[in-house]
Amino acid sequence: MKFVGLLLGFLLAACALGAGAAWPEKPIKIIVPYPPGGLTDAVARQIGGVLAERLKQPVVIENIAGGGGNIGADRAAKSPADGYTLYLGNNATVGLNTLIYKKLPFDPLKDLAPVSIVAESQTLLVVHPSVPAKTVGELVALAKANPGALNFGSTGAGGVSHLAGEMLKTATGTQMTHIAYKGTGPALNDLLGGQIQFMFNDTALPQVQAGKLRALAVTGKKRWRDAPEVPTMSELGIAGFETYNWFGLFVPAGTPAAIVAQLNRELVAMLKDPAMQSWMQSRGSEAASSTPEEFAAYIRKDVEKWAPVVKAVGITAE
Repeated sequence: MKFVGLLLGFLLAACALGAGAAWPEKPIKIIVPYPPGGLTDAVARQIGGVLAERLKQPVVIENIAGGGGNIGADRAAKSPADGYTLYLGNNATVGLNTLIYKKLPFDPLKDLAPVSIVAESQTLLVVHPSVPAKTVGELVALAKANPGALNFGSTGAGGVSHLAGEMLKTATGTQMTHIAYKGTGPALNDLLGGQIQFMFNDTALPQVQAGKLRALAVTGKKRWRDAPEVPTMSELGIAGFETYNWFGLFVPAGTPAAIVAQLNRELVAMLKDPAMQSWMQSRGSEAASSTPEEFAAYIRKDVEKWAPVVKAVGITAE
């Protein structure tokens, strides 16, 4: 009996130590549902680098592209809920895909737990220099003169870059052909190569400044700080044309609340840092943060905003 008592005491002590183990004790992974080269990937790498410094553990970025972002999101949702797998998602993979895809292998609104929003970004309407249009009006006129001849790229069916193109078609009564890619990087490469004629993109400012692309408009409420000469769509007479990408950090549902709270504290602190804010602004984004509850409400509101647009355009995907 004495031996049993000692053994029981040892086991209870071991359990207590395990329960009180500090997090994190090993490297952390952030899943990005797109290839390298896009803003989602860039934001994940920037956040991951600072998070590694703050948590004193390596943070590895894993790019899992395909399926409009669903493959990476599904992998994240089904990962162990232990705080060692994080997910950098956006309004496409966490919200819009629930409206677009007839059947998903997971429920992003239930299987991924919000930690905090990290950034918001408006997009540029950019065209290849070979396109004989220097304004949105000239682009519309070109599209009307050549129905279906202009191709616009997107990061995937149902993403904001796709919906923005569809909104432009609807608002201007034009026919243009959508080409879906597996992320910003591949789409931007084809735009630079002239395989597609235009797209709504949130990472193209350096190419615009280098003269490799031409910016016709921005999609936010106000002009882009680093491209003040580019008008908003509203200024050009297309009322109500405002689109934003948002980016946020998630963990698999069921991750311990203490870990979620610690991650949230770290994110809020880093996103208030002027250096991080400057980095975001240099890429056309605004650093943002929230509580998990505020982020969840933000996502629901965003889905409600886009639902009638998706329905009106009739976008669906398998």
